[in-house]
Amino acid sequence: MFRITSFTVALLFLLCLPASSQAQVEKWQRVFTGDEFSVDVNPASLWFEPHIFRAQFRTVFSKPETISGSSSTKYTTSLETIEFTTDGHYRRGETILLDSAGKIVQSSSPDSARDWKVVKGAVTARLFDAAHSLSPFGLWTVIGYRYADGKPDENTALRELVELNGTWVGLALKEVAVGKQRCSSPNYLSHSLTDNEFFLKQGILLESLGVHATQGAIILECGTREWTSSRSLLLPLPSGNLLMLWKGVFIELKKSR
Repeated sequence: MFRITSFTVALLFLLCLPASSQAQVEKWQRVFTGDEFSVDVNPASLWFEPHIFRAQFRTVFSKPETISGSSSTKYTTSLETIEFTTDGHYRRGETILLDSAGKIVQSSSPDSARDWKVVKGAVTARLFDAAHSLSPFGLWTVIGYRYADGKPDENTALRELVELNGTWVGLALKEVAVGKQRCSSPNYLSHSLTDNEFFLKQGILLESLGVHATQGAIILECGTREWTSSRSLLLPLPSGNLLMLWKGVFIELKKSR
């Protein structure tokens, strides 16, 4: 079973953040509310590249703001993409400004060679934590498993798989755990899936697993030899649960509250 460690405590802290309280229910989740503005994060915008993850944040102002250099153009909403590194750095990406009618009044995309900054200060730290609290991050519980054909086979269930039920699975930036097995050097990579591609690689259709191709997938690699398999696959389900390819079988995970 999952041991109570500092890793566990950190994940429990992330689960308590307001931004993660209603995962997969609303498009935008509240990060924090100020006197003159509120900030939300879009769970569907979370995207992974090697050692980098990014998310889109929405800032809604209580009063119209004036665009710098313009005396007449105003905006009430800012949509900003922020990239984070696994070692605690960040840089701001595309920014879109909207007026009170939802019309774009300005859009900008910074140069990709811009410098990374250290995550520090209360606001930036909360944005980092909010992104790190989104699915698939957090503590999960194994509630079942599915064979390659997408149908549970209770008559031929392996003892090891049966014993996995109820096991904790922890997914974080710097450590992943499935029961007692740990990976101290994980790497997440977002991947757009198609039914045809998945069928060619796995021999089954996504729909047989209850997965929508439009939701994409996350490749999870372990940079060390701590795991039996160096690569896994995370597939989001419409219910908010996850399917995780583990030792050739898809185990179903439910978010722990």
